[in-house]
Amino acid sequence: MSGAWHVGARHPAKGAGGPPLVLLHGFLGAPAAWDEVLAALPQHGPAWCPWLPGHGPAPPTPASWDAAVQALAAALPAGAVLAGYSLGARLALDAALRSAPRLCGTLLVGGHVGLADAAERAERARVDARRAAALRAGPLPAFVADWEALPLFATQRELPAALQARQRAARLAHDPQALAWAFDVTGLACMPDLRPALAAARQPICFLTGALDPRFGALAASQARPPWITHRQVDGAGHNLLLEAPAAVAAALASCMAGA
Repeated sequence: MSGAWHVGARHPAKGAGGPPLVLLHGFLGAPAAWDEVLAALPQHGPAWCPWLPGHGPAPPTPASWDAAVQALAAALPAGAVLAGYSLGARLALDAALRSAPRLCGTLLVGGHVGLADAAERAERARVDARRAAALRAGPLPAFVADWEALPLFATQRELPAALQARQRAARLAHDPQALAWAFDVTGLACMPDLRPALAAARQPICFLTGALDPRFGALAASQARPPWITHRQVDGAGHNLLLEAPAAVAAALASCMAGA
């Protein structure tokens, strides 16, 4: 991995190994978000969990969504399985569509395909601009508290307090100015509508959603086109499956690896 994607966590191959893995965390996340998933895999190839641009020590570059995805796609090792959660899934999907047939499979956990409606895109741009302004103007703990209160994450409030506290500590370690840049460059309004490219894709891409995350579940189901584009659902879990159901993510990742 190179450029804005050069910093992150490396994990050696385990057990009988397998294809290389590239695992992308979500907004406000960290490479360690994949630790429990990797621990649940009995075997895997060398894994690279980069910091998303604007997160942790990663620099707030490049200057656009397209440049970020191009840099990621160019850095992917041949024969890899690519996976991402939420923001990471959005970046992974675009990179995967640009990288076929070099990838062996792609797993999208709580992933979006981009906004098709111009009015919806404009509204999302306004929402993300407000969020970026809040990060630039106010204390990070207040922003994190508001983020955790979003209905999308309601199921996480049932998790053990220690697990929630660990996630909050990781979120509070970020630079709010760099996170604001991430909204400007990698927000959903910046992402192109990938439905046409996905409809034409001839590569294995799996959407994984929680049964308690109906909005993303419906979106994933609408894109399913077996055998290339598939959708798997995890019972009793919401949006952040890395946190809520890492064993289920590991099982889906193992299926992608088996097809490599």
